[in-house]
Amino acid sequence: MANHRPSLLIAGAGRTGTQLARRMCGDWDVRVVDESSEAVHSEELAICVQRTVGDATSALVLRKAGIENVTAVVACTDSDEKNLEVLRVARTEFGIERRYGVLRELSFEARYQNEKVELVDRFRALAAMLATRISGGQAVATNIGLGLGEIIEVEVLKHSSVVGRRLRDLRPTRWLVGAIYREDQLIVPHGNTVIEALDRVLVIGDPELLPSIATLIGAGEPEFPLHFGSRIALLGTPGVGQLANEARYLLEATAAKALKVMVAPGDIAAASDRCTQADLAPEIVEINDAQGRADLAAATAMRDVGLVLLEPRELPLMARIGLKRSETVQLIDRLGAPAIISRGTVPYRKVLLALAELPFDMEAAQIAIDVVRMVEAELHVGVVHHAPLVVGDEMRARMEAQRTDVVELAKMYNTKAQVDVYEGNPIEELVKASADFDLLVLPYRRKRRSSLTRPDVGQNLLHRARCSVLVMPQG
Repeated sequence: MANHRPSLLIAGAGRTGTQLARRMCGDWDVRVVDESSEAVHSEELAICVQRTVGDATSALVLRKAGIENVTAVVACTDSDEKNLEVLRVARTEFGIERRYGVLRELSFEARYQNEKVELVDRFRALAAMLATRISGGQAVATNIGLGLGEIIEVEVLKHSSVVGRRLRDLRPTRWLVGAIYREDQLIVPHGNTVIEALDRVLVIGDPELLPSIATLIGAGEPEFPLHFGSRIALLGTPGVGQLANEARYLLEATAAKALKVMVAPGDIAAASDRCTQADLAPEIVEINDAQGRADLAAATAMRDVGLVLLEPRELPLMARIGLKRSETVQLIDRLGAPAIISRGTVPYRKVLLALAELPFDMEAAQIAIDVVRMVEAELHVGVVHHAPLVVGDEMRARMEAQRTDVVELAKMYNTKAQVDVYEGNPIEELVKASADFDLLVLPYRRKRRSSLTRPDVGQNLLHRARCSVLVMPQG
C-alpha cells in the first residue's frame, strides 16, 4: 500500500530537533540531517524514517536526505546563518514553501522575515510561558500543539468587561477561542457565543500575543493595538523626525511592544541616520522587492504590525473636491492595521469618535473606548446632522441609532461617552470641532468613491483635521 503520510525534514539533531522528531513521527515521515554522526544516530532518533549525516546547507546532502519528497522543512541547527541557508536552499533549489526556522539570536529576526519563513522565537515563547504561569487564573498548555505557549486557558473574572459579550464583538485577530468550559460542560463556541463570569476559556494564537489577550478576556483590560499586532510601524524614512514624539508617547501609553521602521532595499543606512537624529531606536526591517511606500504598506499585514504612523500632508485640490484620491488614503487602502495621521497632539486628553456620513463599524468605537481607557481620556461622540433635505430623515435616524450603540458599548466598560451634536456640513463641522480635541477616531472604507457633489468625508478629515486622526480601515 502506498504511503500517503506527509514528510518532514529537520535540519539539526540537537535537543529541539530531536524532540520535534519524536513528537512528529507518529503522523509524519521524519527525516533528520546533522553534521554530527553521534547526534544523528542517537537512540532517541531511532524512530525516524531516515537519518542523514552531512551539512544541511548543501543541496547534495538535502537531496540525499530525500528533500524532493518532503512537505515541510524545519531548520533548528546551532546557527542562524546555517538555518537561513538551509531554508533558502529548500526554497530556491527544491521549491519547498512550508519552511520553519528556530531563532537563536534576535539580530537575525529581520532576515528570517525577509526569507518569508514561519519563525519560532524561543526567547519570547519561553517568556510568554513563564509570564502566563506566574499570572493567576491562567494555565499554559506545554504538552500539546507546539508546546510554546500558543494555547492558554484563562478564567473570566466576575468584574471582567467581556462578561455578557459575544465572541464576535471581541474582533479576534491572530487568535481565537477554541473552547469554553462552563460548570463542567464543554461549549464549542461560535461568533454569537456569549461569555459568562467564571467561564474557563481556551485561547489559541500567537504565543507572544496570548498573555495580553488572556488579560483582556480574564480581567477585561484594554490591550490596543495587540488585537492587530505588537509593533508600531513607520513606512520608510519620510517624516521620522515629525512622528518621533507621538511614537514615543504611544509606546508608553499603549500595549505596543516596540517601534519598527519598514524600508525598501538599500535604505537601512539612511533610516538609521534619521532615527538617530530623531532620538529613536527602532527595529529597522528591510522589505524585499518593495518599490515604494505602497509596497511597504501592503507588507504590514505580515509583519506583526498593530498600528502605523503616517505624517500629515496637504489635501490636493482635486481630492478636496472629490475628483481624486490622495496618496495618503491610497496607502491606508493597503494597510493591514489601523493608522494614525500624526499631528503631535499628545498626550490624548480628549478623544472624539466621529459619526457622520462615514461607513459605521463598531470596531472603530471599540478602539476609541480602548484608547480612552488606556490613557484615561474623555470620550466624546460627535454626531453631525446634515440638513434633512440633503440626507433625509432615514440617515439621521441611523446615526442616532449608532450613537446609542456606542454609548451603550462604552457603559459596558464603565466609560462615559459624552454626545456632541453638530448641525451642518460634516466635513466643516468636524474639522472645526477637532481643534478642541487631541485625537479624532473614524472608520474609513477602503477604495471609497467620491464625486464633486459628494466628496469623501473621511479623506477630507484625514488631511484637514487639526488633531491626530486614528483611522480604522474597513472593507
